[in-house]
Amino acid sequence: MRNRFYLWLLLISGVVLLAYLTSAAYREMSPEWKKYQAEYRELLIKNAKASGAKNRAMAPEIKVQQIYLGGLKRVERCTSCHAGIENPLMKNEKVPLRQHSGDYLKNHPVEKFGCTVCHYGQGRATNSKEAHGVGHETHWDYPIIPLSYIQSSCVQCHDLETLQNNGSEEIAQGEMLFREKGCKGCHKLNGAGGVLGKALDGVGSQPIAYFPMAFIRGERNVYSWLKEHFDDPRNIVPGSEMKSDFTDREADLLTTYVLSLRSEEMPGKYRLVRRFPDIEIRSAGGEALYRMYCIACHTNGKDSVNDEVFKRTIPAIMNPAFLKAVDNRYLKKVIEEGRAGTQMTAWKSAAAGLADREIDKVISYITRERPHGKPETFGIARYKGDAAHGEELYKIRCVSCHGAQGEGGVGLNLRNPVVQKNADPEFLAITVRDGRTGTHMAAFGEKGVGLSNQDIADVVTFVRALASRK
Repeated sequence: MRNRFYLWLLLISGVVLLAYLTSAAYREMSPEWKKYQAEYRELLIKNAKASGAKNRAMAPEIKVQQIYLGGLKRVERCTSCHAGIENPLMKNEKVPLRQHSGDYLKNHPVEKFGCTVCHYGQGRATNSKEAHGVGHETHWDYPIIPLSYIQSSCVQCHDLETLQNNGSEEIAQGEMLFREKGCKGCHKLNGAGGVLGKALDGVGSQPIAYFPMAFIRGERNVYSWLKEHFDDPRNIVPGSEMKSDFTDREADLLTTYVLSLRSEEMPGKYRLVRRFPDIEIRSAGGEALYRMYCIACHTNGKDSVNDEVFKRTIPAIMNPAFLKAVDNRYLKKVIEEGRAGTQMTAWKSAAAGLADREIDKVISYITRERPHGKPETFGIARYKGDAAHGEELYKIRCVSCHGAQGEGGVGLNLRNPVVQKNADPEFLAITVRDGRTGTHMAAFGEKGVGLSNQDIADVVTFVRALASRK
């Protein structure tokens, strides 16, 4: 009985081995590319009208087609399957024998540019599965780019203005959205931008391992990750603070643009860039810079925003009462240094990369509707503040918004070093007395809640001592 078992095991193993060898031999003798080339030859004969064309249709030799792209230092075999890519007779045939769409190859001949420079994928492969790199079994870092994002490749050689006016408007729209949605408020690019998110330089060239794929619903590749991350950041990266209010179309356009942020640099003879986006950004006015760096958090700047993601209130920096009470020096200091312990990035050149002139432009935009005149002076120097009494009043009037230790909540973090160092006691007293119309900050003076000037001076004295408290 035992011998019979091993005999059957040997027989089954032999059958499996024979089947595997037969399959391997068949794949070698009848590779995918050979089938397509045979079909291509038949279609040439069928579609050719003149007898001379028919004779030429018989000419192509069925073999692996290989192109050496010396300028790009790569080898490609894509035309082994895509045999009709440059043949007008194939314009109505099915992929992979169909002629390339549009007139792109007129200025991008295959023998000079190849395919993978635009489409990615594995150029040396000779079957569609490995060439396209699609599917869980391929494990390619750079699978073929979905056609919906193919314009991400164009900016390797062309500037956005040229693309926008020549049928590649999606990449230009994506770049505009990236600026106007304030993505650089959190992400640094080309040396400028916030630090709450990762820097995006070269992100379009990152391998799959760079991206956490555990929660991806679609194909596990970089393209799906970026799109799904724009759709719902916290579903892809739990705990992410990234905001997302994009339509499906906007998410596609932003995915296209971010994919274009590649680290590879095309050889000079391929590039036709007339103007780099950085030049346009550096010459931008205050409104454009505000949209680029500030709008994602501060929205229109006129309303306080109780942000559910950041778990704090984003101040209304264009509030008339605020602008009337502060000067440009204070605004510049806050923008340059940020606010430690909050999502407010330090935007000075050494941190987020903004030059002095750019910060000045942002301030000019923020203060463009500053009310004329100054608020009534408080004259806090005339009062001797009592910190102990100020603490009692703080616990009654202020703690619900600013926190028990001034750590912030609905209101600002009053322990913040920038506030402690740069907020003048007179400014603080006026703010407590007059409040901020349109925000959570009520007027606590005699015309509001009813605190006397001495009470307010006591509260300010306590607030100024918060930094030294443990």
